[in-house]
Order: sequence, then structure tokens, then C-alpha cells
Amino acid sequence: MNTLPHPPAARRGGRPAAPDGFDRKALIEQLIASDGGLEDILAKHPRDLTEDEIRKVAEHRLALPAGDEKDALDGFERAYYDHVYGDAPAARDETGRMMAPEARHPLNTTPKPARTADGLELSQAVARLAERVADVAETQGSRDAVRYLQSGLTILNQAVTTYADRQPGGPRHAGGPMFQDLRDDGDAGPKTRSAMRTAAARLGAGKVEEALALGQFETALQNLASGGAVDGLRDATTGAFGTLFRDTGQQLRPNVTEEGESLQMAINDLGPGLLGARDYAAIREDGVIGPKTLAAFKRVLSAAGPRRMTEAMGRNLGFFMFDTPKVGRRQQLKRTRQPKKAQQQSKPKQLEPKRRSLLHPPIYGTASANGQNFAEI
Repeated sequence: MNTLPHPPAARRGGRPAAPDGFDRKALIEQLIASDGGLEDILAKHPRDLTEDEIRKVAEHRLALPAGDEKDALDGFERAYYDHVYGDAPAARDETGRMMAPEARHPLNTTPKPARTADGLELSQAVARLAERVADVAETQGSRDAVRYLQSGLTILNQAVTTYADRQPGGPRHAGGPMFQDLRDDGDAGPKTRSAMRTAAARLGAGKVEEALALGQFETALQNLASGGAVDGLRDATTGAFGTLFRDTGQQLRPNVTEEGESLQMAINDLGPGLLGARDYAAIREDGVIGPKTLAAFKRVLSAAGPRRMTEAMGRNLGFFMFDTPKVGRRQQLKRTRQPKKAQQQSKPKQLEPKRRSLLHPPIYGTASANGQNFAEI
């Protein structure tokens, strides 16, 4: 999703004004602050690096203890040198001594800007994401908004790791997880900034916006699980996900939302396994969060917990799809609801996701360098 900055939440739809003491500019500046530039370098394709940039990567690698991160950086450096000099065995002179390699491609002397998986300059994407976090902070406060971002990025990171581990031939993302899971303490420090930049670079800025929504939703579920009024579920769900699907106030029918339908799918997905097929009656997936949905949700949330429910919600919304979109369950349900005659007469059409598409393939793709995967060069 190549999203544009949203207007401040307090100025949209008559929402409450910002909390006392909220400093929007200070929060944005904290989120976009640079922490040395290494993340921007690693966000680039190895072929786009300069010699100075690859030396910085090597310096950082040499200072690391043995482990996945060090191995990933080694693969990153190898991809650079394979592009510049090729991966053929080193040539030798008539005496058998190894000759200095000749460059197969010219060396870059001018740094190129880092870009996200969806083509935006990384600095611009980070600025837009900072604006989005500030939109949420307008009504929720800075610390809570950053906590949503942190917990959502951790959920996204774990989903990427699970996805990568299940791919034929091993993980498609260098080094497995994109970053170490974050502590949701509300402090937009270097680790949080680095995780946001890394996720935007590898998956696209839109995935980070989805993560922010998941973090906000999980926090709402935690409040409901600890005794909050369950009748606030519809507002909590729409508050977290509504702006990803439509402008404020827009929906097809009264009280019918895509996030409501996905919530019902998540409840039905978890219910039978947690409560038993005999003790759980599936609810209708119509997008309306009514009394039956609330009753089923309360039972399933108690058994599943906020994190598992949030993950199920993310799956049903398509947030954890990292390849080309396929026909999903929602579209399949629509087909089965058509009369048989209509099904026979209708020809298959290319289906598009309802939401603004954020489904970008990982930035590191097919060719492998020493076990670490990078896009073809």
C-alpha cells in the first residue's frame, strides 16, 4: 500500500482532541531519527552498494558474535562481491599465484537511496509511517501508540519467520527473523526505529501500517480480557482496522465491515479447536458484530488469549500473506453463496483483495549466496 499521510486523527470524523501534553512534532522526529545508517545500507540490494557502504557492513559483522545475524551479513557481503567480481574460481598466473580479480561490473561511487519493497524511498516511507503513528497518538497518546507499533511489529516478525520456515528449500528471508522481537514499552528508541525501517524495507511500508493496527487491536483485546465491556468490541475493531479499508464513515451497509467479517472468521477458526466441536456453534460471517458474535467472541477470547486471537485476525485479513494473492476464503464463500444457475453462467474472474493491497513479495528473492537469499543480480 503506497499510502499517503493520514490527516491527524483528531481532525477526522469528529474524534477527541489530542491528550494533554502530546507533542506531535517531537514524536515524529523521534521515530524518523537516524541511528548510524546501517539499516538503510542493509535495506538496499547488494548490487547498489558503494565500496564504503560494504566496508561499513563488514566492520559491523566483524564486531558481532557468531550467530544468525553475523551469517546473514556475511551472505550480504558475498552477494555484493559476486555481483562485482563474479563467482567463478579465482584466476591464477603461470606460476600458480592467485591473480587480483577484475570487476565484472563497474563499482558504484555514488550512494543510492534505500527503497522499500513497494518502491518508496525508505526515508519517505519512514516519515509517512511516523505520521501514521502520530495520527493514532492524537487520541491514544504517544506511549500507547508506540506500544501498538512495537507489539504489532513483533507479531509481523513472528509471522514472517513462520512463513519463511515453511517455504520449500528453507527460509526466504536472510537470517530468519527480520529483527529481535521488541519489548512493548512505549519508548521509540533505536531498536524500535530499526525494526520499523527493516520491516518497511523488506515487506513494504503498508505492512508496517497493518502491524500498527494489529498492535492496537491486541491491546484492546487485553483490556477486554481483563474485564473491559465486551460491547465495545465493534468500536475497538473498527478503530484499529477501519482506516485500512475505507475513509472515515464509509461502509457498504450499516454496521457491516470487512474487519467485522474477518473477526467472525477468526472466532470460527479458533472456536471448535479450543472449545470442542460439539460445544461450539459457528456464528454467521456477515460482517455485523451483534449479540451472537459478542457471545462467541467472549468464550473464544477467554480460551485463546489476546495474542492468538490477534494472530487469527491478521491471517483472515490477509496481513500474513507475503506472496502473490490467491483466491481467499472470503471470495470462496461468496462463490458458494451464489445460486447454482448463477455459478454455472458466471465465468471465473481475476479476484482482487477488498483492502488496499499490501501484498508484496519479500525483498530478498531467488538467487542464493552462501545460503542467504537475495534477489537475482
